Amino acid sequence: MISYAFFLFACLIPPSVYSHYMAEPDLMFLDPATILFYTLCVVSFLMGAWFVKWLFPSSGPGRFETRISPTVFLMIPLTVGIILTASSVFLLLELNSDIIVFLMTQQGGQLKELVATELASGYNLAPLMLTGIIWWAFWRSSDLRLNGWRNLLVKSVLVVAMLVVVAAATLILSRDILIMVTSGLAVLYLIRRISRRRVSFRFAFGAATTIVVCAAVLFFGFSFLRGVDGWDDQVYTLFGYTAASYNRLAAVVNGNLRFPFADRGLYLSSFVAFNHTWNRLVPLARLMNWPDQLEVWRAEFGAVTRAGLDGNLIWPGAFGYIFSDLAWFSFPFIFGCGMLYGLAWNWIKRGKVLGIVLYPCFAYCALLWFATNSLLDSQRAVMVVAAIILASYERVFVKSAGSRLAASRG
Repeated sequence: MISYAFFLFACLIPPSVYSHYMAEPDLMFLDPATILFYTLCVVSFLMGAWFVKWLFPSSGPGRFETRISPTVFLMIPLTVGIILTASSVFLLLELNSDIIVFLMTQQGGQLKELVATELASGYNLAPLMLTGIIWWAFWRSSDLRLNGWRNLLVKSVLVVAMLVVVAAATLILSRDILIMVTSGLAVLYLIRRISRRRVSFRFAFGAATTIVVCAAVLFFGFSFLRGVDGWDDQVYTLFGYTAASYNRLAAVVNGNLRFPFADRGLYLSSFVAFNHTWNRLVPLARLMNWPDQLEVWRAEFGAVTRAGLDGNLIWPGAFGYIFSDLAWFSFPFIFGCGMLYGLAWNWIKRGKVLGIVLYPCFAYCALLWFATNSLLDSQRAVMVVAAIILASYERVFVKSAGSRLAASRG
């Protein structure tokens, strides 16, 4: 609903204001086809989520007990994640010693262009894994009800873990990771408050205000590192990452913008289409004769320019990419996405690790519907791996329901 409200707000931006800052025609302003398509996408998504809720009614989480000290139980994954992420940061700085100079001189844009492929190829894996661990430790620390110095120790290590993720995300200029870890924590905190019936209008207003302010600080801070400091440039960057996507969605829906590789299925999941490890196991990209990711990415700039829009901004939003492949048959696919969200919500209500790690990740993807179709991309696959590793860890160190029942009878 937050994403839908933002879409409607974007469609109400006066064309004179939008065109002044973006120097392109405002195609989305009260456009009936765009509003209809986006609304039906949201309805399909909600129907998928509600279908799972109806199919698998969820109960509350059971009692949570560990075989080892609760503090040690939480500290082991956190420590491992911090060490791996810090090591990747030091390795990155060792191999690219000019990064600090680029950042200090506000040349983040040039840095992103020069080393984008190298950074994206591996240096984001460790901070993504640590992000999942942070969410898990935050949730489980509440389950274990730590007190005194134990609670202080775990919270202190969580803060250190957050700082390590912030440092890694800053060095690779990844707004995605930084905003994902913070918004994920906010989602988990909100769910905890709701489950304990400790939510009031004052709390909701304060939380919303804090999230908006923090998101704005992070966004404009990264823009500053990339050399964007004038007011008009900042507004252009803000619109470029948000409302401009819906303008491109309007162009896609009305047939003014067509990507060269549309209708071939590769926009539905970048993980399936472009991940090298996956395609070694399942060579779908070779069977479908899909181009590589760099070729697809470059082709989008020319397509947007030919549509009469700013060629530096290519995103048509998550639903725009899906429309590029499926057109008005997108709704069954989005219904399936809603089912994934419904499963994650079911899991987190039952206190399952898969839900604890995946639901905040999925919620972040929904908040970023104005960006790319990120639900089934490689970064989300990393979060799935993190969830599976943590679930395996819990199978070893968490008492099962049967053992707790036997202990209570004994």
